[in-house]
Amino acid sequence: MESIARQLIAIAVRAPSGHNTQPWQFSVQQDTIRIYPDLSRRLPVVDPDDHALFISLGCALENLVVAAAQQGLLANVHYFPSDEPEECLRVHLSEGAEEDTDALFRAIPERQSNRGTYDGRAIDASDLARIMEANPRDSVEVRAFPVGSPEIEPIIGFVREGNIAQFNDPAFVAELVSWIRFSQREVSDRKDGLASVALGFPPVPRWLGRWIMTKLVKPESEAARQEKAIRSSSVLLLFITRDHDKSHWVDVGRSFERVALMAASRDIAHAHVNMPCEVEPIRRRLAAHLGLDAPEQPLLLIRLGFARKRLPPSARRPVDQVVRSS
Repeated sequence: MESIARQLIAIAVRAPSGHNTQPWQFSVQQDTIRIYPDLSRRLPVVDPDDHALFISLGCALENLVVAAAQQGLLANVHYFPSDEPEECLRVHLSEGAEEDTDALFRAIPERQSNRGTYDGRAIDASDLARIMEANPRDSVEVRAFPVGSPEIEPIIGFVREGNIAQFNDPAFVAELVSWIRFSQREVSDRKDGLASVALGFPPVPRWLGRWIMTKLVKPESEAARQEKAIRSSSVLLLFITRDHDKSHWVDVGRSFERVALMAASRDIAHAHVNMPCEVEPIRRRLAAHLGLDAPEQPLLLIRLGFARKRLPPSARRPVDQVVRSS
């Protein structure tokens, strides 16, 4: 079972994470896999309460659950069990999968955050319904805002505000730059972070990339670029959690990953436009605009559409680097 568990972990780490930090560690003990938050990879500026980190753990967990079912295994999941000496998600594997996850499993290597502009085509209503129905958690609500509809305009406004606030913050820019891999050498050496090609510019030396990000990239131009990307898309999806704690954050990640995999299985791309959820004062105003009652929180905003081209896959650390030794 341990060899199968390592195969499942290799699939779990294909999950998305903020700035591709990959903030997870795993352990394997017979038929049990534990997923731990790696706080050394947290993002204190953009994610001060670590909710995005735990969303990332939820994404990795859902990949693992999907892969286990594809192997005929049932994954029994416990969030942060009190009998564990360290905070973790515990997954017990047993025979007898209850779900056919073949389509989702095949989509795992195809799913990527494609930050390019899309071709503007609308998603077929039946496909969008299937994508929305992929959300498996009652603790998470997913709302759709079709591009071109009146209700999307305020959401675009919140994205713009969040973008400008972030790029006016030197600490945010410094944190972002620290996770950009400006050259292919950096990508190969680190196997994490955001490759420059995924952000829309060619590989450059780090000194030049830092100069571009701190001197040439302006808040207003970045906001305009994101608005253009949204308007090239088909729909925005907003993930709203019923409560604001770690278990609900994990659920957001699991819901998002299922939705993203269902979209990828239909050749539909996605990208984060999460700025209004990341800037806390703007997130409060977004929640008020949506009529949410505390403790409900809008925590994840993505756009869906048809990408003009695929991008190179983001680097991932090998399994040996994320699995703790026995």
